[in-house]
Amino acid sequence: MSKRKRRRKDTRPNILLFITDDHGAWATGAYGNSEVQTPTLDALAKLGTRFTRAYTPSPVCSPARACLLTGKTASQIGIHDWLEEAVPQIGERDWLDGTRTLFDRLSEAGYYTGLSGKWHLGQSHLPPSGTDYHFGLPGWQGAHNGSYTYIRNGKLVDLDGNKSQFITDHAIEFLDAAPADKPFFLSVGYIATHSPYQQSAHDPQQTARYQDCAFDEIPPYQPHDWVKNEGGGKDLNEQDLRDRYIGYYAAASEVDDNITRIIDALSLRDLYKDTIIIYTSDHGCAMGHQGFFGKGNSTRPLNMYDVSLHVPLIVAGANIPSQIAHCNVDHCDTFHTISELAGVDLPADEVFAGKSYAPVLRGQSMIWDNTRYGEYGDLRMIRDYDWKLLWRYPDGPHDLFDLKADPDERHNIYAQQPEIASQLKARLDAYFARHESPQKSGLRVKQLPAHNSANEAWRDGRREARGLQAY
Repeated sequence: MSKRKRRRKDTRPNILLFITDDHGAWATGAYGNSEVQTPTLDALAKLGTRFTRAYTPSPVCSPARACLLTGKTASQIGIHDWLEEAVPQIGERDWLDGTRTLFDRLSEAGYYTGLSGKWHLGQSHLPPSGTDYHFGLPGWQGAHNGSYTYIRNGKLVDLDGNKSQFITDHAIEFLDAAPADKPFFLSVGYIATHSPYQQSAHDPQQTARYQDCAFDEIPPYQPHDWVKNEGGGKDLNEQDLRDRYIGYYAAASEVDDNITRIIDALSLRDLYKDTIIIYTSDHGCAMGHQGFFGKGNSTRPLNMYDVSLHVPLIVAGANIPSQIAHCNVDHCDTFHTISELAGVDLPADEVFAGKSYAPVLRGQSMIWDNTRYGEYGDLRMIRDYDWKLLWRYPDGPHDLFDLKADPDERHNIYAQQPEIASQLKARLDAYFARHESPQKSGLRVKQLPAHNSANEAWRDGRREARGLQAY
């Protein structure tokens, strides 16, 4: 395709938001991994702004995505775990329940909007409110490769092949559909790097890259006491571990290759210089880090270790300076930043979480409170540069980590520092007193069972946490 000049009076930037799945910051070259091959992300990080301390407000898919798209906490929205959309009463429900998203706000502000890929907030078979273009995955997202029935602007489409490729194909289709006289907002949601991690689930051309990889960037695996036995990783041998490492790295490279295609498409259409590109993931992911595989729901009790929370956040493109930012930020801050970049004025009487870091993207200094909060059901967190408190309602166990002395969170000193814990707990309670709805609070969800080998108890705990009994 030849270049197509897109002249418009509206000088606001196009915004391209990548929200991948389970991509921990550690699994990119830009964040110091010398083994995984992510050259396009690494280049974007050098050209633009890389945030070293970006976190998710919730270490599991659906609530994390809801926070990014709404600028509100899970306890304001009422989504507290990943939504098993294959179950009709979950998949057919509008879990946002009228809560306005970035699509709504930017559409009303004059943007042409689209989603290609994962939604995972209920009613994935319908175009999300505020979108002009939609290519999605109705029901359960399925495997990385194979036959799948997608939804494209309200019509079912049967395709056989790689999901990342199809999501990219339709993201590029969106670029061609976008009117020349309006800015666009496009969210691209890849399924990779989500499980299954095993290399057999991934493209052989991608896994071939890592057959001789030493995986020295991944720490030796020692199962955490909180890891469940069924599929959780307690009995993995060296071959099993290597199989997962290969698949996970292959998925990261697959994402990178497809981002390359979209960046090339922007350049070919003369859109790159007018487009702000944001790359992040819904939450982090462990490949044996801290003794488990996955994220916040990979242990009982649930966890909010940094490996579950730390996400890549790279912002590049139109007039974004080349720099590294070390402020603590999260998805709610990204919501505010996108809103500001798009010229959207948020209602003063509506309670949001987070704050815009757009001044950083303009190369300006700003006053910034590095305190950040998180939650997963009845587990809540407060953290800053120095301390991190995890409070499991109602009865614990509670965790306190000295992040300067113990950045790897190996030593819980809650019992040794009751005064610091009490101060942090008071700040945590004050925050959620403002940022929760009594009817949607995560404290209404009973704590998931502790490590239990009974499959039925496991399923019941997950079902309740997803809200079937809570709301």
